[in-house]
Order: sequence, then structure tokens, then C-alpha cells
Amino acid sequence: MDRADLERRVDELAELHSGDAFAAAIKALAADLNGDEAELLKDVLVERGASFDKAVMERVDARGWLQRQWDKATGS
Repeated sequence: MDRADLERRVDELAELHSGDAFAAAIKALAADLNGDEAELLKDVLVERGASFDKAVMERVDARGWLQRQWDKATGS
């Protein structure tokens, strides 16, 4: 399985599962891969995790975002 195939498979699993079920599906996928494919899978997952973290931080850093969230939480 090449990188593009792994990325598609991760996307499919993300559409079908979330949370612990997604983690279990990824573990099952990894168990069926050879060593090189498993390393590619790790790379894909790490890159996606970093992209998610970056997106969250961009929202937090956006002007006024934190204030809007505070206002929602406190009913202001």
C-alpha cells in the first residue's frame, strides 16, 4: 500500500469511526501492514495530528475568538 492509499484509508476510517473506535480501526489497519507501510501510516497520522493542532491554535490566536468562546460559556 502506498502513501496515497493509506491516506484514503485513514479518511475512510475517520468517516466511519471516532474516538476509541477510530483508534481501534487504525490499530487493526496497522496490524495488516508490513514494516514500511506501518511507518508510512505513522507519518500520515503524525502529520494529520500536527495539522489539527495547528488549526486549533490558529482559531485560538484569531482576534476575538477567545472572547467569543468566553462569552458563550458565561452567557454574556
